[in-house]
Amino acid sequence: MKRRLRRTAMASVVIAGLALSACSTTAADDAGSGATAPAERGPVKKILFDYPFTALPVYGAIVNIVEARAAEKGVEVSFTNDEMDLQKQVSQLTSNLGSDVDAVVSFPVDPASLESVAQQYRAAGKYWVTYGGDMTNQDATLQFSFYQSGYDLGKDAAEWALKNVGPNAEVIVLSETERQIGQERTQGLLDGLKETGPDLQIVGEQQAVTPDDGLSVTTTLLAQHPNVNVVVSAVGDAAQGAYQALVAAGRAENDSKTYVGGLDPNLFLLQKMRDGNFFRAATYFSLKDLVDNVIDIPVALGEGTADASVDLPVKVVTVTDPDLSSYITELGG
Repeated sequence: MKRRLRRTAMASVVIAGLALSACSTTAADDAGSGATAPAERGPVKKILFDYPFTALPVYGAIVNIVEARAAEKGVEVSFTNDEMDLQKQVSQLTSNLGSDVDAVVSFPVDPASLESVAQQYRAAGKYWVTYGGDMTNQDATLQFSFYQSGYDLGKDAAEWALKNVGPNAEVIVLSETERQIGQERTQGLLDGLKETGPDLQIVGEQQAVTPDDGLSVTTTLLAQHPNVNVVVSAVGDAAQGAYQALVAAGRAENDSKTYVGGLDPNLFLLQKMRDGNFFRAATYFSLKDLVDNVIDIPVALGEGTADASVDLPVKVVTVTDPDLSSYITELGG
């Protein structure tokens, strides 16, 4: 992969310029602003990858890509096992503070709770890269067009609803508001829906992250609103649960009046899309392009790159996308 540091080009340049002006400033612009000055540091030979969402279906594919990229770059990589638990994340990061790692790439369950840990890593001469958000104590950030990806999916869903159902189509939004990535994506989803289809009826908005979350929440909302036409999710894995809930409720998988869309889809969802079923759209990028940066960013910092942050562009993927088969293959299908 040709690595591009500090990637800020979005899938739609005009919309992106407008959307990002209203979105939070990223550390690609002010990484480490206000943070404690780090100790002197050198080349990166060993990286700790702290990805707490180990229960998500995509985790296995992520680990495989990280390990392969580390081998290509001639560095070691180790992993935490936080099991989506903040206390475990803090404990495991703290226990690794005295180890021989030169850098940590961490997806914080709660960024504020990790600020002091990140400060300690930097004070100990180690680089800190925040995955999926911004922190005060960091050297770089790895992001992927959070607001814009949500906006693009919301816009696509609204356009589909207006064309195939009408302005009174009923919509469920599966949100994620506990982390920066989810907050920006959820806001993008809502803005894209409301600006494109202002008369669409959003009949439910609830938090959902895992497939089980999506299944439970959507099942409950369908009992109240059985004629829902559209479900969009800020987390792709929750969209899987929504899809399964609709099928369990008797919805035919090829129903022409049903749309499910999600960000960062998993293998299950992309296979359903390929088969012409009602999982209709996702905002996506090559998983390899994203996850390679778990290794590339720390290595670049160790080589003296001052601004190694990455904001990966995304695009809306539908059944007509020529890269759909390659995305499925990349996820193990």
